[in-house]
Amino acid sequence: MNVKACQKIAAMDCVDNVFIVPSAGDETTAVGAAVWAHLQYAGLQPLEPIRDLYLGVDYGDAAIEAALKEGRVSERYHISQPANINLAVAELLADNKIVARCTGRMEFGARALGNRSILANPSDFANLNIINEAIKSRDFWMPFTPSILEEAMPKYIKNHDRIFAPYMCITFDSTPEARKDLKAALHPKDFTVRPQCVLRDWNPDYYEIIKKFMDLTGIGGVLNTSFNLHGEPNVCSPADAIHTLDNSGLNYLAMGSFLLQKRIDAKYCQPEAGLL
Repeated sequence: MNVKACQKIAAMDCVDNVFIVPSAGDETTAVGAAVWAHLQYAGLQPLEPIRDLYLGVDYGDAAIEAALKEGRVSERYHISQPANINLAVAELLADNKIVARCTGRMEFGARALGNRSILANPSDFANLNIINEAIKSRDFWMPFTPSILEEAMPKYIKNHDRIFAPYMCITFDSTPEARKDLKAALHPKDFTVRPQCVLRDWNPDYYEIIKKFMDLTGIGGVLNTSFNLHGEPNVCSPADAIHTLDNSGLNYLAMGSFLLQKRIDAKYCQPEAGLL
């Protein structure tokens, strides 16, 4: 998990390439043992390379709607179902709103890769302080990460072509364009960047959000941090997402096809006609 050490290893003359197991926990000991045994006893059968890490549970709209009703969420939030939820999220981000996302299969491992993430416009440094102070209650110096479209990587990341980086497991030096467009998602001291390269076929919906955000702003990435309160595990279920929304300064949550917006004076509001 030491992303700076991984960068230094990758830069060594004797290293052609490096792969860091993205989950980086005790479970990878078992994975490694299985790989070793395969190579020892079934080496002629090729191993399939790991792809995306969206291997966890998924909650469809029916489960989300049940959680919204059970939590009486419409008493505290405006709930809508935009015709294109991805476009709605992109427009909010372009308007400099911070949006949490709990959609699709949960990520495996200790990285939020867009499906259980808090997203923001990476060009506004103020968003870093808002997320740290009002939402996650964490130290100011802890850097976030940018999720960057695959085709935008050359614009923002130096030497990106040597090491494939879809898991936020290694840092790179940033370009001048990154220091302008992604300033809130870089390390504030040395401007290194820990990117998630986003591929369309790995996560079409998340890719579409960033692509539409780029269409609106010219910026090919978004700020991404895990969707959780400080000291709590990452959000998994709709109930987890609602709990985190209730107990943080977040105002927007995209969950399945639903978009939640916090009511400013929730206790004085009645549920709107047609809402949950």
